[in-house]
Amino acid sequence: MRDIRFPRTRSLIWAVLLSLGIGLIALGQTGLLDPVKGLLFIPLVPIQTFVAQRFGQIGGGAAGGDDNPAQLRARNAELEARVAKLEAQLVDYEELKAQNRVLSALLDYARAAPENRYVTADVIGRDESPFLQYIILNKGSNAGLARNMPVLTDSGLIGQITEVTSDAVKVLLITDPASAVNARVQSSRAEGVVVGQLTGDLRMQYISLDAQVKPGDLVLTSGLGGRYPANLLIGQIASVRKRTQDVFQEADIRPLNNFGALEIVLVLTNFKPVNVAPILGTPAP
Repeated sequence: MRDIRFPRTRSLIWAVLLSLGIGLIALGQTGLLDPVKGLLFIPLVPIQTFVAQRFGQIGGGAAGGDDNPAQLRARNAELEARVAKLEAQLVDYEELKAQNRVLSALLDYARAAPENRYVTADVIGRDESPFLQYIILNKGSNAGLARNMPVLTDSGLIGQITEVTSDAVKVLLITDPASAVNARVQSSRAEGVVVGQLTGDLRMQYISLDAQVKPGDLVLTSGLGGRYPANLLIGQIASVRKRTQDVFQEADIRPLNNFGALEIVLVLTNFKPVNVAPILGTPAP
């Protein structure tokens, strides 16, 4: 005969355990088990300690490790040095970009007149007065430069070499009151002389009263007198003064060059000024 006592026994065990569990919960609610709670948790203390230590190590690794102040200061100094180096490199890069733009413009200008020969030079000195009248270049006779050679940029004429050493030259700017450049208005072909002013401005004098001259017209070198080649840009007419009682009219000229910010210039080396002084009976320039 089949034994059926085993299922009954198992059911009886589950019933006892359930009753015991309910009883323990009830006793716990009444506080009667408080004296033995410590004994029940003693075997769990080593396990709890082990888990806490392992968790702390993992958390420390995730947070990035050492927070020693000396090491943090050293790391910060290293990062600041890297930033300073990158900033210096950025400044150099921007300076090279600016120089490249200037040189590219000068190269394009030189290519437009392949018959001319130029030497590029850096501006290394300026007139200390508020009215800029001369500049110093870093090339001289060793580079083939000589007196009376015209100096210009892609924006037009800036002056003429007046003094020369082996490694430097002095350039008298067309804004100097001692400068006089024979000029022509491009549109009307009216002629005159562009002279510098004490204020550093330019003025075109001796323009015929019959000439049609208006603001916006371009003014170029005329080539008369032999001191400058023809068709070098000088500037643009800004205003005109024309009075019936005057013999000539005058025009204020706005140069296209920023004379206070010149950095790199071109020296026209294959132009030979013509000395017409002996023919005219005037002192040589």
